[in-house]
This record gives sequence, structure tokens and C-alpha cells, in this order.
Amino acid sequence: MYQNIPLANESSILISIEDFLLSICHEQFIDDHEEFKQELLEAVVLFKQIYRFDLSYSRIIDVFKRVITLVDYIMAKLDYHIYEDILRFELNHVFYIQGMVQHEMKNAVLDIHKFKYQERKNQIELEDYLNKILNHYARLVFVRVDLGIIQEHQANWDVEDFRRALKILRNRMSNKDTYFHGLQGYVWAFEQGAKKGYHCHLLLIYDGNKRESDEWLGEEVGLYWQKSITNNQGSYYNCNRKENKEKFEVNGLLGLGRIHRNQPKQVENAFRVGMYLVNPNKVDQRLRAKTSPNMKSFGISRFDVDWRRGLDD
Repeated sequence: MYQNIPLANESSILISIEDFLLSICHEQFIDDHEEFKQELLEAVVLFKQIYRFDLSYSRIIDVFKRVITLVDYIMAKLDYHIYEDILRFELNHVFYIQGMVQHEMKNAVLDIHKFKYQERKNQIELEDYLNKILNHYARLVFVRVDLGIIQEHQANWDVEDFRRALKILRNRMSNKDTYFHGLQGYVWAFEQGAKKGYHCHLLLIYDGNKRESDEWLGEEVGLYWQKSITNNQGSYYNCNRKENKEKFEVNGLLGLGRIHRNQPKQVENAFRVGMYLVNPNKVDQRLRAKTSPNMKSFGISRFDVDWRRGLDD
């Protein structure tokens, strides 16, 4: 387990622990109990490094919290005092822990189904939002920027730190000045990866009568995240760079940059760009820890068409 984690950080550790529990359900360790004990030891030690009592964890991670409780109970009964003593557990202890995990995970994996259900609801909400904004403006500029943390700094960033940074960015966007001037809407998706760590896909939608240079806008937003919000610990990828757009344009899939309402193909591709942020199949990217049970990992800015047009919907 440990050797597969690029650098120990909250995001990668939680994902590796989830993978460990799923592998138990798939009976990966059925013939190798020594490997199981080694993996268990590493998982316990890693989780102890990043565990916070004030965070809300996924059901699967909560199962591992119960595993640690069971491990502590076994160690106390055996008068063991350090976690390295897990390697001395007998077969009956191994079977007991594995059995408990397999039983508890039957309900815990419902988290994955819940995620897929929520993403389908998000798809419906986003589709309605994009329809409204595309019907309201004849010309829009779509900009997508992926925001993250440089790998060597990811150990410094937990879910609360990243959420706080995103909140600062969203507050900044609401001011609609400098490179956010002309911003008419935005969509964000907060995700988690083993290598990428915590990251965010950000879709910015500008009034096409007020903005033109989409590549420049993407760069400025990315640099603002990198320099001003994350103190040069952040990373970004500007999807609107010329070389990236050319790859999609060749295949007739370009949905970034200038989008004209009367160009159905452009509109179709713009929808495809937006829907990437709400993909039910991206279960590996879902959050395993939140600052509260109700913390959002996806959001859409308000766009009140009735107010803007003075018309009934």
C-alpha cells in the first residue's frame, strides 16, 4: 500500500484505505495472510497520521475507523503495545477482522450508489442551467480551468484547506472585476484523486459581448489561484490553451472559447464540456472526507433569467 502512494497526504491515504477495504471484499488476501497483516499495519499507521475527529468521512472510511477500534481491542487482549504487533496476529484475528469488513462493507458501498444518483441529479440541474444561459445570450465565452495543488505540497492541504481556498475564489468571482468582468455564470466540481490530490474543475461562462480572449482569461484565473490564493503551492491547467482547443477542433468537438447560440454544434459541444463536471462514472474522484455531512462538492452560480429579462419563464 504505502509504496503505491506518491506522497503521503490526506487525499491519497483515504483512497488507498478504501482500495484496501474493497480488496478484502474481493478476497484478495485469502491465501496471503502475512500480506494482509502488512497492508493492515500500513493502513492503520497512515490513517492515524491524517485522522481528524471533526471531519465527516464516507461510510467506507467509517468502516476502517471500526477496524482500528477492533485492532485496538485485539491488541489490548493480547497485551500488545505498538501497532507493529499487528504482524503477530494469529489467523483467527485475521479472519475476524476480514469477516467484520466484509459484513460492514455491504452497506458502506451504498456511498458509491448515492454518489451516482447525486451526479445524475446534478446533470439535470446543470443541463437546465446551461439551457437558460445559452438561450439568454447570443454569444458566450466558455473557459475551463482545472485547479489543484502541486504534488510536493499536497501533504500541507487537507479537505478543509482546499474548501477554504475555493470559497475565497468564489467570493472573488462574485465581485466580477478584472478577469471576472463579464462573468455571467460558473460551475465548479470539487474532486479527489490519488495522484492529483484535491482538485477542482471550474467552468466560467462570460458574456461574449464583453469578453473575447478566452485563453488569456484561463491563464489569469489559473495564475490568481496559484499565486494569490495558494501562495504558489497551487497548480492549474488552462483547457483553453490554443494547442488543447486545436485537438478538439480537429475532431469537431470544440466546446470552449466563443460559443454562438445559433451554432447547434458549438452549443452541443459546450454542453459536453459542462457535463464532464457531473459524470456519475467518476466514482474514483468523489470526496471521502468533508468538513461536514452537508458540505457541497458541486455548485452552480445563480442565474435568474426572469429577473434579467423581465419575462415569465
